[in-house]
Amino acid sequence: MKKIITSAALLFITACAIAQDNYTVKMSMKIEGLPPEYAGFGEQDMVNYVKGEKYRNEISSMMITSVSSFDGKKLTSISEQMGNKSGYTATKEELDAAAKTEKPEPKPKIEYTTDKKTIAGYECTKAILTAVDKDKKENKMTLWVTDKIKSNQAQGKKSGGRGMMMDFGDLKGYPLEFEMAQSQQGMDMKILITATEVLTTPIDDATFNVSTEGYKMMSYKEWNDKMKAAQAEK
Repeated sequence: MKKIITSAALLFITACAIAQDNYTVKMSMKIEGLPPEYAGFGEQDMVNYVKGEKYRNEISSMMITSVSSFDGKKLTSISEQMGNKSGYTATKEELDAAAKTEKPEPKPKIEYTTDKKTIAGYECTKAILTAVDKDKKENKMTLWVTDKIKSNQAQGKKSGGRGMMMDFGDLKGYPLEFEMAQSQQGMDMKILITATEVLTTPIDDATFNVSTEGYKMMSYKEWNDKMKAAQAEK
């Protein structure tokens, strides 16, 4: 179940990470089909701040709050769940080194349609993205994309802190809505992320500073080891 929630969070990070200039994108996420014990994760509010290479992602729900911020040199990620506060930091060099060890995956296929709709004041075009995972299973996602917001997907994939984001391949434009279905342990779920507001006002550099006071912080290596141990337990 945590894999479903993590996938949704990665979509959110991707939405933020590919923009240029100054953008503040407010989004809402809904996950349908969660079992009762995870219902608190079903609705989340998100805010993405982007200023060139710098970005900050905020997520809040009944069950969890988290902040991930890259200031151009270091990524700081913190979260609080059920009173448990933890986080980690990683330098740009550590993140770039980790990205180089990742096995390249085939670029997703993108099919553009003629369907249009307006999201947060921007006209968007519907696109269907088909990606193949490591188990060679096809995963489809519906995207609503605007060409009025500049994007830099290729450069974003090379920048510190962005190596783990989802690959949108050669997508033309900035996605303001995502919809995808996932199935786990016999349960069918739908994840929907929609932009509610887009601001282009200047962002102060102080926005990308994160206070870690009161959080149990780990190094990037410690965090990676913890994630690998969690995967091994599945």
